Amino acid sequence: MSPTKPPASGLPPTGTVHAPHCIDPAACREWIARLPMMNPPLAQKALLDELRLLDAYSLPATRRLELLEALQTPVRFVQQENAPLFAGKPMPLAPIEQAALETTHALWQALLMGYLRCLQSLTGGDADLRPRAALVCERALAILADDFADLMRGGWQADSKTWRFAHRVYASAETLGVTQVAVADPARGENGAQAVSPAMAYVELALLAMASLHELAPRQQRWVMRWARRWSAKVKVLAAAPPLGDALPLCVDLAGDAPPRFLPYEGPGARWLDTGALQKSMMKRLVLLARQDPAVTPASLGLGEDCTLPSCAEVLRGLYPRWVKGGVQRRHARHPLSGQCRFVAGVDAIHYYVSGRQPFRPSGSLSDEALRRQRETMAMFDGGPAGFAEETSRELGFQTESWTLAEDWGMFDRSEAGLCLTRPIEREGGRLAIGQLVAVQPASSGGFLLGVVRWTQQRGNDLATGIQLMPGRPEAVAVRRTGVMATPDPYRPGFILPAVEAARQPVSLILPLGSFKAGRIMEVRTPPVARRFRLEELIERGADFERVRCVEVE
Repeated sequence: MSPTKPPASGLPPTGTVHAPHCIDPAACREWIARLPMMNPPLAQKALLDELRLLDAYSLPATRRLELLEALQTPVRFVQQENAPLFAGKPMPLAPIEQAALETTHALWQALLMGYLRCLQSLTGGDADLRPRAALVCERALAILADDFADLMRGGWQADSKTWRFAHRVYASAETLGVTQVAVADPARGENGAQAVSPAMAYVELALLAMASLHELAPRQQRWVMRWARRWSAKVKVLAAAPPLGDALPLCVDLAGDAPPRFLPYEGPGARWLDTGALQKSMMKRLVLLARQDPAVTPASLGLGEDCTLPSCAEVLRGLYPRWVKGGVQRRHARHPLSGQCRFVAGVDAIHYYVSGRQPFRPSGSLSDEALRRQRETMAMFDGGPAGFAEETSRELGFQTESWTLAEDWGMFDRSEAGLCLTRPIEREGGRLAIGQLVAVQPASSGGFLLGVVRWTQQRGNDLATGIQLMPGRPEAVAVRRTGVMATPDPYRPGFILPAVEAARQPVSLILPLGSFKAGRIMEVRTPPVARRFRLEELIERGADFERVRCVEVE
C-alpha cells in the first residue's frame, strides 16, 4: 500500500436517480433556511438524509465543495447542540443516548464522504478544484478529529477506518503540496477565524488520540479538545526523526490504519510528530500554575475562561506525559489474569455486601423486639444460607454482577492499584459513571475491595471499565456529623479504610458527598461501638462519595 494512495479510491459510484434538495447554491440556501433549528435532533436527521443524497449524486467537484461549505454551519450547530445527549453519560448508554451518538457519528461520516469525493477528484487531476486543495484536505481531517472526539465522549472507540482515512488524507495533502497551507476554519479558534492547515488538523487528531478523553469529565474533555486545537500549530510533522531532546516525538504510519504511538514505525509512510515546542509550552504553564500565584490564572495562560483550579492543573499534568513524554508510566506492574470478579455499584448496595449482607439499619431504627427476631432468624440459619442472603439482596433491590477480568492494552491484567473488567453490554446490569464508588471481589480475593471507576468504554459487544482500587480492607460503618456546636444528623452509610504503610495511605473515611469540612467531627458507629473522628484533608471527591483523611479523637 502506497502512503500516497488516494483515500477515496474505493468510494461507491454516484448517479442521478435521487436528486438532493441542495443541488445548487441558491436551492441549498433556501433549504437550510427551512431547517427546524429550534429542534436540533430533527434538524440533525434532516441534514443526515440530505447529505446522504448529496453524497450519492453526480455533481462537478467544485459545486459539490460549494454545497458542502454551505452545509458546514448548520451541521456543526446541530452536532454541538446534540452532544450533551451522550457526552459523559454513564455507561452503557440509554437507548435515547445511544441513538443520539449513532446519528451524530453518521452525520460526521456523511459530511466526510462529501469531502472525500472532492479529494478523489483532486487526486484524479481536477484542475478547477486544485486552488482549493488545502481547504478540502483540512476539512476532511477536521471532521475526522471532531468525529473522533464525539465517539470518545460517548464511550465508543474509533475503528481502524478512522486512521486509514486520516493517514491517507494527510498523505494526499503531502502529494498535493498543501500540508502547510492554512485556510480559514470558522469552527476552530476561540475567535472563530483561526487559519488552520491540513497538518494542524492532522496533529489535532493525533493529540486527541493520545489524551484518553474517556477518562475525563465532560467539561475537562472540552478543555482538552480546545487545547489540542490551540497547540496543534506547535507540532511539526517530519519525514525523519527529530533530534533527541526533552520531548519524545509521536509516530504514525501513513500507509497503515493504526493510531499514533511513541514507538517509531518503519517504511516510506513513517512520519514523526515533533513535540519539542509543545513540551516547552506545556511545561511553562505547569510551572506557573504550581506557584499558586493568585495573579496567574488559567485564563491568563491562554487555557480558557472556563478552566478552574485545581482541576485544570491536574488535567494538564495528566496530558503532559501522554503528549510529550512517551505516555503514562504505570506505578504498578500489570499481570495477565482472567477469571470472574464480583462487582457491586451504588453506595447502599456496596454497604450491604461489605457488611456481610446486612441491611443498613443504624442504631435506633429498629425496636429491641425487631432486633431480637432478626438475630434469632440469622442464628436459625447459622448466619443464613447463600440462597437466603441472595434472596434478601434481590428484595432490597441490590444486584451483584460477575464480571470477567478484561483485556486492557492487549492483555488480561491486574495491578496492585487497579483492575480492568468487562461484561457483555447486553447483559442486565447497572450503569457506570466516571468517579463512581464500586466494590470488587476478584475470585482470588477473600473479600470486597473499594474502588473508583476511572473510565468506561464500549468495546465491540462488551462494556469495559477501569477500576482504581483503594488500599486496605473496608469496614462498613454508619456515619453522621456531630460535635458540641453541631446538631447530630441521621446516620448514613459510610466506610472506614485502615492505614496502609506500604501504600503510604493514612486512615480515611468514605463519606457522603458534602460531608467534608476541615476540623469537622464525625461519629462513626459499628454497633455497639461509636467512635469520633476529626476530618483533616479531602483526599478525593468522586461522583457519589468523598474520601477524607481523618484522626480518631476521644
